[in-house]
Amino acid sequence: MKNQSSACTDYSEKQINALIHLLSDQDPKIANTIHDRLVAVGQPAIGPLQHAQGECDTAIMADRIGAVIAAIKLPEIEHSFQSLVTAKPSERINLETGAFLIAQAGYPDLQVRPYQRQIDDMVDAIREQWEPGLTPRQAIQTINQLLFHKLGFKGNTRDYYDPDNSFLHKVLERRMGIPISLSVLYLLIGQRLKVPVVGIGLPGHFMVGVQTEPVFIDCFNQGIVLSQQDVARFLKEYGVEFEPRHLNPTPNEQILARMLRNLVAIYQKLGETTFAERFLRLLAFIEPVDETSEQE
Repeated sequence: MKNQSSACTDYSEKQINALIHLLSDQDPKIANTIHDRLVAVGQPAIGPLQHAQGECDTAIMADRIGAVIAAIKLPEIEHSFQSLVTAKPSERINLETGAFLIAQAGYPDLQVRPYQRQIDDMVDAIREQWEPGLTPRQAIQTINQLLFHKLGFKGNTRDYYDPDNSFLHKVLERRMGIPISLSVLYLLIGQRLKVPVVGIGLPGHFMVGVQTEPVFIDCFNQGIVLSQQDVARFLKEYGVEFEPRHLNPTPNEQILARMLRNLVAIYQKLGETTFAERFLRLLAFIEPVDETSEQE
């Protein structure tokens, strides 16, 4: 970070814009050299880069600008994620912060606050239907009514392996995702409403549980409420013998690790090694990175 700060004093905004223009050079070697010089400029280059990205008319130029922005911002994102997941005690690890940092690793230009406000607005809409003294089961029904029935959040069964299913801001934009990303959204809503919900990391699937009673919410299937026996039958259908430990709450750092393993697996399948390595670096702050898993 210090090198970027010292380097940026050598460049005026006019010079930065001149470098950005040279980024379009047809010679890849020249473009790579300009990329490195812009990365060395650091944060002062972000504004001009974003402006140029909004005006460029070729996909190649947009990709090159995006790569520079990512190279400048990713070290800070990685540092923030490392600081978050190594917090002691681990109960201090904030799921919302971690999920949005993962989203920023995929979209380094992402502004988080508008999406946090979107969650706040959803909670405010739920509170309008809130009755004093609701039981946890009644609270779940109220959340489900807004989230799944009125707003239409659902599992992306058509394109399950789209990486955007794992990024919280994309889940909010498109109102669909995979089990774990939809469950994370549900947990964030529940936490704001003081409903005792926890993540339940089943083998091959992710659900939300209620701490005070054996009730489980399948967010991928529009909030279907399941009993313990239902969950056991669900696992049996997928060839997994149910064990009580499957219903243990999943700590926040392991929820984040599972999200990252999903992203690593899907980007490896797509042959997008740059992105796979990006999320492997984040995963390494939590656990060894010699394993990946299917999306869940």
